[in-house]
Amino acid sequence: MNFLPICLNIENARIVVVGGGKAAEQKLKTLLLYTRNIVVCAPEIRRSIHALPVTLIEKLYEEGVLEGARMVYACTDDRNINRKIAADAKRRHVLACVADDPEFCDFISAAIYKKDFMSVAVSSNAQDVKRSVAWRNRIAEEFKSEPQSENKRKK
Repeated sequence: MNFLPICLNIENARIVVVGGGKAAEQKLKTLLLYTRNIVVCAPEIRRSIHALPVTLIEKLYEEGVLEGARMVYACTDDRNINRKIAADAKRRHVLACVADDPEFCDFISAAIYKKDFMSVAVSSNAQDVKRSVAWRNRIAEEFKSEPQSENKRKK
C-alpha cells in the first residue's frame, strides 16, 4: 500500500468517529487540533471522551450516522463492524480510516506534531506506527523551545 501524505481542510467538515475507546480517543485528540465538527458514535464512550468538545451519539453504529460526513474513523474493537463502516463509507463517497486495518482505509492517520500554524506529519504507510511516533517525538523535541511565531502573536 502507498498512501500520499496530504493536508486537507477539515475546519468545517463533519467528521465521524465510530467507537468510544482508547483508539477513538487518540484520533479525537489529533482531530481537535484542526476542527470541532466531530461526532462520536458508540454504545459505550469513555468518560474522558465525554469531556471533549464533540457531539456524542451513544448507540450502536448505523449507516445513517455517516449522513453529511466527509470522513469517518472506524475505531471499534470489532473488525467486521469496522469493515462494514468502510463499505458504507465507500458507497456514500466518505473517506474512511479503519483502525489497525490499512487494507480497508482510504487514508491513514500520520503521527502529527503541531505548533501554532505549523504541522509536521510522519507516516510509515501503516507499516511501522511505533517508528512514526518515535520520529514525530524527535521532531517535537527539536522544536519544543522554538519561540512563538510572529503570525500567532499578531492575532
